Amino acid sequence: MAQYLAAKAGHPDALLFFRMGDFYELFFDDAKRASALLEITLTSRNKGEDPIPMAGVPVRAVDNYLRRLVELGEKVAICEQMQDPRECKGLVERQVVRVVTPGTLTEDDLLRGSAANHLAAVLERDGRAGLAWVELSTGAFTVSECDSTRLDDELLRIEPAEILVREDADALRERVARTRAAVTRRASHDFGKDTAHATLTKFFATRTLEGFGLSEVPLATAAAGALIAYLQETQLAALPHIRRITHWRAGAFMTLDAVTRQSLELVAPLRGDGQGTPLVAVIDRTKTPMGKRLLREWLVAPLAEPAAILRRQQAVAALFADATRARKVQESLAGVLDLERLTTRIATGRANARDLVALRASVLRLPSLVGTLHDLDAPLLAETCEGLDPLVDVADAIGRAIVDEPPATTRDGGLIREGHDAELDELRTLARDSQSWLANFQAREIERTGIHNLKVGFNRVFGYYIEITQGNRHVALPPEYQRRQTTRNAERYVTDDLRGFESKVLRAEESSKTLEYELFDRVRLVIAAATARLQDTAARVAAIDVLTGLAVVARDRGYQRPVVDDSGRLEIEDGRHPVIEATHAAGSFVPNDTHLALPERRLVLLTGPNMAGKSTWIRQNALIVLLAQIGSFVPAKRAHLGVADRIFTRVGASDDISRGSSTFMVEMVETANILNHATERSLVILDEVGRGTSTYDGLALAWAIAEDLHGRIGCRALFATHYHQLTRMADERPGVVNQRVAVKEWGDEVVFLHRIEEGGTDRSYGLHVARLAGVPRDVITRARAVLEKLEEDAPALPQREAEESPRARQLELFESASSRVLRELQALDVDGISPRGALEKLAEWRELLAGGE
Repeated sequence: MAQYLAAKAGHPDALLFFRMGDFYELFFDDAKRASALLEITLTSRNKGEDPIPMAGVPVRAVDNYLRRLVELGEKVAICEQMQDPRECKGLVERQVVRVVTPGTLTEDDLLRGSAANHLAAVLERDGRAGLAWVELSTGAFTVSECDSTRLDDELLRIEPAEILVREDADALRERVARTRAAVTRRASHDFGKDTAHATLTKFFATRTLEGFGLSEVPLATAAAGALIAYLQETQLAALPHIRRITHWRAGAFMTLDAVTRQSLELVAPLRGDGQGTPLVAVIDRTKTPMGKRLLREWLVAPLAEPAAILRRQQAVAALFADATRARKVQESLAGVLDLERLTTRIATGRANARDLVALRASVLRLPSLVGTLHDLDAPLLAETCEGLDPLVDVADAIGRAIVDEPPATTRDGGLIREGHDAELDELRTLARDSQSWLANFQAREIERTGIHNLKVGFNRVFGYYIEITQGNRHVALPPEYQRRQTTRNAERYVTDDLRGFESKVLRAEESSKTLEYELFDRVRLVIAAATARLQDTAARVAAIDVLTGLAVVARDRGYQRPVVDDSGRLEIEDGRHPVIEATHAAGSFVPNDTHLALPERRLVLLTGPNMAGKSTWIRQNALIVLLAQIGSFVPAKRAHLGVADRIFTRVGASDDISRGSSTFMVEMVETANILNHATERSLVILDEVGRGTSTYDGLALAWAIAEDLHGRIGCRALFATHYHQLTRMADERPGVVNQRVAVKEWGDEVVFLHRIEEGGTDRSYGLHVARLAGVPRDVITRARAVLEKLEEDAPALPQREAEESPRARQLELFESASSRVLRELQALDVDGISPRGALEKLAEWRELLAGGE
């Protein structure tokens, strides 16, 4: 156990999988914990007075157990046998070869092919946050910095599986834990400026980091150093596939906060139970794992520069216009496996022969892919194809050496083609010819002894032997027969000739296996030397895959190419919600127009009954803008869209009891975020703001929020509301437009037409919706009577001045400072107040009047 305890001492925070033959064993507390987490049998070693708890998992099934443990946030240290137990005397050498953590997975069986698996590091200081994140299975390494207020949004965009923080950063640790990622505390000095600089320059073999453009992001650089230190500690091997650091510059991309990404259901359903259809599921027509991951990246970070959007549009348009060519591209792509992750396994020495064969099969598809695209009139496609390395030498190197269908293991032979290596062929011939030699030897001994049932056999303990049954024990045997074993029914003998043959054959078989592995490893090293080329090719193939997929979905769903520029327009003719249209019966979705243009038509107040389609319409406009800015065609007959720097949504909240936040508090926090960060170039969609509080509080807030969006911010905004009183704003403020969801009434019956039209409405039809929901008729009748009484008693909204200063932009439903002072003065008990109390009251009123008038 001393060997185990020494290995465990080096990895106290991990479960130690200790290789013993065909099992990984765990001992002591690790065994108890693994038994509980994995539901495996807990037994013991040394069953005497001091038993040692023990549990184990078979080597052949280890990936399944590793996946379950990392999903639970556990770390696992893999301690392997470094020698063949059959070839060593005494204790087998063992050492930890890798620590598996949630953020450091590289095996296909442990990863989701369509999603990245990021390891991130975060450092926060003076209101700024530095982030570094790596996808170890592909080698993509990125850094960025942001205001601390945006850290949650950035982490949701990155979706790390594991986050590294300083050991003394308790508040940050609690904050990032809300992402549900595993959080790992690291020594503070790992995040130090000098330590990080030394770690990174040594890792990349450079004297300076200036070539990576990191001078502007010192916090992110420190986080990157801590991240590399952690990888070196857990992987215990070179990481040649991590070749560069990319600086993420937010200005080139649309900003989507966490709320917007979730409420628009871009890559995951809003409901935590997995029910629902995210946007990615509707538009994904990619054929490769790299393409699927890249599409998700594009969706959560759309472009914000019209020129870059145009380049993608041109590529999609060229493929859209040539359906035959797009189909051929996808046929070529369908045979391309995960080049990024295959390359990583090869570069890190973890690939088997099947990985090499898979890589070759994928690479062989590239010439036809390039040939199909070579003359398309689209600059982005032309540049992508011109630089795409077909990797012919890589395919040739694998094809010359590796058999077409190799085994999964690399040390048991069967990997290398006949004729690749003369020495190996000789050894194989010797091993093959052994069966012929044995048959001849057996026939000769039968003739010599006259024993017709004499047999030559083999077992691992005694090797080759001559077996003579007990019924023939009276026969005189040749003097060179040496008895080795007596069994119940037979005697077993050896001869010098048989021993010599055995030594020669076994040596040939073992030598053959050893040589095969050496030859395989040489091929793997040759391919690993092409890591940079492989990674570049993988990135280009992924981009072609996404662009082709967008063209295919556009043709399948009837999407059209939008005009995208720097104007303030949001003009859409016959726009459709991409997800609802795709998940409902063909032709059942009612398309609608949208018309916004800065500054003359910038705020739409949308009224209408519940269930009529208000939420659908405002969401579909946000999704259309987002699709346009990833370079996609859009579900509309025509669209002219000015680039949005951000999309903000406030489209419904649920109680967040775990954090002590009510529905209304969540609603106000999200609204405050919008008002504090939206710019004139933003697109804001609001749905039923104010419904979480009393009627008049809600109406007052909705009015003031609409005024702020229209006036101070001046952005394009779609504001769906059940407060029909807000429609009066359109009469008072240029740029505010009333629209409503059309309704047709026949007596007591109401039909929702799901069509958006000009004008406001003064009815919400809530009682009709309640009736459709099955509320008893008596309750509906009583509610109608109460509604009529409330409408009679409702106060009129006060009129506004035509022009106001920004300071005075408060809805007149709010009590003014002077009115409050007058009311309190009238209610004051002059005889009952003390002189000191009177002076304090006067001071309070003076301060109130000075700040509120």
